[in-house]
Amino acid sequence: DIAVITECEDEERLKNRVTFKEIIWKGMNANKGIGIFSFSDNYHLTLHDHYNEDIKDVIPVAVTGDRNFTLFACWAKKELYYIHGITNSLEEYMGSISGDILIAGDLNANQIWRGDEDPDYTTFIGILEKEGIRSCYHEWCKEEHGKETRNTHYFRRDPDRGFHIDYCLASQNLLNCLAHVEIPEYGTWIEYSDHVPLSVIFS
Repeated sequence: DIAVITECEDEERLKNRVTFKEIIWKGMNANKGIGIFSFSDNYHLTLHDHYNEDIKDVIPVAVTGDRNFTLFACWAKKELYYIHGITNSLEEYMGSISGDILIAGDLNANQIWRGDEDPDYTTFIGILEKEGIRSCYHEWCKEEHGKETRNTHYFRRDPDRGFHIDYCLASQNLLNCLAHVEIPEYGTWIEYSDHVPLSVIFS
């Protein structure tokens, strides 16, 4: 029903090639931004009232319909200090936003590149877990951070250079409804992108 796509072209460039019900797009140029799509009548997307245009790496979206929640669409980039920037942006938003929360996007981070005392990735996960927000993939697959068996990105589309850097994290009420998590195999998607989709289904 809903997709978060990073490095996404804007609505004008997509409208004749992709069929969707609604889109929210934010980016620095028309070629690459964060796109949040609704593909059904079950969910309506609006920019959250607390949206801050100065925050470029996290876009808060109010989702209403079959289930109401706040979606934070994320894209961690070098110029915005990667996961450290995402952490700061989420903390700023979450101080004034309550209710069920879903965080999704390309975080460009994984525990394998960070020590246990790393102030960035470890801090990011720790802050969210204190709020009851945890990774859907890790909850469903019962895997530890840094020990993922499925990759979401293949550097330069090389099958031997796969990493798990895309995430969907959810608050407890949503996790209670978690029904399935899937990441396709390398060969089924790599012709389209160096990332493969992380699909999460809630009942």
